[in-house]
Amino acid sequence: MDVFDYKCNDPAGPTASEGHTANCSDSRELRLVDGGGRCAGRVEILQQGSWGSICDDSWDLSDAHVVCRQLGCGVALEATISAHFGEGSGPIWLNELNCTGEEAHVWQCPSQGWGQHNCRHKEDAGVICSEFLAIRMVSKGRECAGGFLQQQLWQCLPQPHEAMTLPVIFRQLDCGDFGTLYFLVPPREGSRPQWVDGICCQKTDTSL
Repeated sequence: MDVFDYKCNDPAGPTASEGHTANCSDSRELRLVDGGGRCAGRVEILQQGSWGSICDDSWDLSDAHVVCRQLGCGVALEATISAHFGEGSGPIWLNELNCTGEEAHVWQCPSQGWGQHNCRHKEDAGVICSEFLAIRMVSKGRECAGGFLQQQLWQCLPQPHEAMTLPVIFRQLDCGDFGTLYFLVPPREGSRPQWVDGICCQKTDTSL
C-alpha cells in the first residue's frame, strides 16, 4: 500500500522517511493512500487515533481543492469517487462535505458530522492533484499579459485545441475566459528551464 502521510506541526514540510508530511491543525492528520504518488490517492483523516476515509456523497472539485491545497499539492484535477484508489478499512469519518473551496482544512467544511454517514468503503473519496503550485504570465505592469509561454509549447495546438487551452490558462490566472495568443513575444534576459511542451487541454480540464 502506498501511503503518503501529512502530519501536524512539521515545519520542514515533505520528508523522505516514512512518508511525506505537511502542516495541519490541532491533532488531526491528512494523508493520500494508494495513489502511487505524493499528490493523488484515497483521502484519509486521522481522528481519535484512527485513520478513516471520506464518503463520496456530494464529493466534488470544491472539496478536492481544499485537500490539494492543504497538502501543498496545487489544485484538484479530479475528485474521484467509488473507491477509485481502493477501499479503506478504518472508520468513515466524514460524509456530505460541502466545501466552498476556500477552507484551510478539509475538516472545516460543512458535513453531517464526525462518523455520521450511511456509506460503505466502496464509496471512498479520493483526489488527483496538479502538484504544481501556480502559473504566471510575466509582463511589467500588466497582470494578465506577458511572455508566459514559448511558441514550441503550442506546437500541437491547431484549432480546436488552442481554443480549449487558452481559456484554461486565463481562468486559472483569474483573467477571464478569453484572450489572444501572440507568438512574437521577445525572450526575457537570461535562461530559465522549460517545464512542459505540447500542451493540449480538453474541455473538461480545470487547470493547465
